[in-house]
Amino acid sequence: MAFPWLVHENWDDGTRGGFDSETDATAILDFPAYTELARGGFAPWQGSHALRLRLNGTATANVTETGGFDTAGAGTIHVWFPLLVGADLSLTDTDTVILFSLDSAGPVSEGVVGIRNNGGVYELFCGETGATRTLPITPNSKRWYQIEISAVIDNAGADDGTLAFYVDGGQVGATITGLDQGAITQARLGAVSGTAAGNRGTILIGAVMADDARVYPRERWSGETVWVTRDINAYVGPCTLDAASVTGTSTEAVMTILDTDIYDATGVGFSREPVVYLRNVTANDQAPGFNTPVEFKRGVYVQLTGTSPQGWVSIRRPSGVVRSSAGYVDRGLRR
Repeated sequence: MAFPWLVHENWDDGTRGGFDSETDATAILDFPAYTELARGGFAPWQGSHALRLRLNGTATANVTETGGFDTAGAGTIHVWFPLLVGADLSLTDTDTVILFSLDSAGPVSEGVVGIRNNGGVYELFCGETGATRTLPITPNSKRWYQIEISAVIDNAGADDGTLAFYVDGGQVGATITGLDQGAITQARLGAVSGTAAGNRGTILIGAVMADDARVYPRERWSGETVWVTRDINAYVGPCTLDAASVTGTSTEAVMTILDTDIYDATGVGFSREPVVYLRNVTANDQAPGFNTPVEFKRGVYVQLTGTSPQGWVSIRRPSGVVRSSAGYVDRGLRR
């Protein structure tokens, strides 16, 4: 496993984060906080934000990342993301929408995930360019699916590329083999292509991870201790922080913790003064230590900087943090 991931993005600063660009001519893609999502009865996967698509006819929109997903011929990459397909989704029969694409130069799709209407049955699918492996689902504004694809890229024209499709950890159909692919140079996430007149509805993507090893399904509610590998609202709601630690592969890994339940890069509705600040001074060492307990009124927002940083934060029981979709919606509507 890379240290800690090749790519990890969760949109929890309310922006596209580490992705290089966004294409959205008709404003169907955004990164709303849980307070906005709650108005439609939705909640994030974790943290305070999600990537949201509000399909509107033929409009497309996506974010693109041109470095972290790069995979040469004969190389392997695994990509995981949690996906919610809202109950308000409406696609005309035979419509097929690509939600994620691993691309070679062009861009040319070399592995895709999407959703389609197949005779009135909605299906998640995976394939090189379209629906090769499919799984029937029922759109539901509370149901998250953990999607993972494992791709071995074609070795320089040998037509030996493969794709395996997993939903909630279980493989969907047999591994797709014999693929003629180019080296991966980017990834796109959103309503990448295939939208058609009459399409509408809400789709949420909670995060995305890519690695050289399988990611596997992950716990949505992490209990009293959260492993942090990307800036995130580790806890939403009032609580008492009991412990925190940070490490990195150099000597400048820093963990800064703020008291807020919604972080915004330019927001002024909360203090930027750190409640907790930790730094490792020895490469690969773990730096704990601060005066505990520390009370947080709104939530625990953790920021990481440095070379390959990661950390852990723990809270005491009892606490008032959100631990359910209904809790997000209730708090969001009150907020």
